[in-house]
Amino acid sequence: MDRSIQLNAATAAHYQFALELYLSTMRPYTQELMVWDEAKQRASFATLWKLSEVRIVAVDGREVGWLQVQESHTDVHLLQFFIAPDQQGSGIGTEVLRGLLPAWRATAKPVLLTVLKSNPARRLYERLGFSVIGDSGVKYEMRLNT
Repeated sequence: MDRSIQLNAATAAHYQFALELYLSTMRPYTQELMVWDEAKQRASFATLWKLSEVRIVAVDGREVGWLQVQESHTDVHLLQFFIAPDQQGSGIGTEVLRGLLPAWRATAKPVLLTVLKSNPARRLYERLGFSVIGDSGVKYEMRLNT
């Protein structure tokens, strides 16, 4: 199946799309590990959302996800990565990350992320070369192997 996947710059108008996708995607995994507090999750999202770090994932022009990457002088950190539930398992996440990994590796900086222990996305990250390097209670800390 031929499809076109693009990463587009986010605009302020994407905030609600990203928030709703975050809430709907994270709620089931979070509830397996702790009590879901909707107000707390919304407040946390508002604090972490940095427009300049966000890219919108579009497939054939349809927005289906988003990611947030923060690069500092010491590392590259995949802070958030969400694909709509009805699109998960179709290879979109794999394709997006495979497209980004060469540029991240070229920085020669550690590439880091955290993932909820109950989130099956951990398997995707492991397939792409990330390994667990720490445990922060409900999340695993992962690093891209060089």
